[in-house]
Amino acid sequence: MLITEELFLLTHDDETGKADNLVAGAVAFAGALLLDLAEQGLVQADGKKLVPVGSTATHPLLAEAAAELAASKKPRDARHWVDRLPRVLKPFEDKIGTSLVERGVLRREDGKALGLFKYTKWPERDPEPERRLRAGLADVLGRGAQPTPRQELLIPLLATMGYVPKLVAKDERKAAKARAKEITDAAKDGSLVSSAVSQSVAATQSAVLAAVMTPMIAASVNN
Repeated sequence: MLITEELFLLTHDDETGKADNLVAGAVAFAGALLLDLAEQGLVQADGKKLVPVGSTATHPLLAEAAAELAASKKPRDARHWVDRLPRVLKPFEDKIGTSLVERGVLRREDGKALGLFKYTKWPERDPEPERRLRAGLADVLGRGAQPTPRQELLIPLLATMGYVPKLVAKDERKAAKARAKEITDAAKDGSLVSSAVSQSVAATQSAVLAAVMTPMIAASVNN
């Protein structure tokens, strides 16, 4: 399962299939997709720029994203790609949900609000993948277990989104935030993951954080 798909599961209600009201939205999924590309050796950081490298993507969504990076006339930074990928991979979130439907993890429910506005919900068909995902993250964040290589990539993104408190019990939230920061710092300095991937983690985290903060700052100024 892609990091992008794991994030999709975590941020959609199990029963209703509705998405959480996230400030990051599609930007966070694009950030996760960049991490998937880095994890699978399809992109690496060169300073602040992300450079596609020669390899073959095995997942259709990764293949589309890798093709977009390769088609760019010059290397771009992560902020550029977290803005661009949701626009050029339309329907972006629909593609993520569909990949999980095809694997039997989610169901797709289409409808219209007030008979006019189309919507799609993604309730769970098989709860076991998300149950294992949440249990593993809770062990790492709330009880200090050693993170897996995948969790070392996912947790910094969840921390950037402010999502860590939702993954643990209320009395574990303070410790979980500290643990997430520890893992994030280690991932960025390369002590947990390879140097090439750690640079991509740092670049992606900064891009998602900037994308999240910009509308919040604009809203506060306007108020």
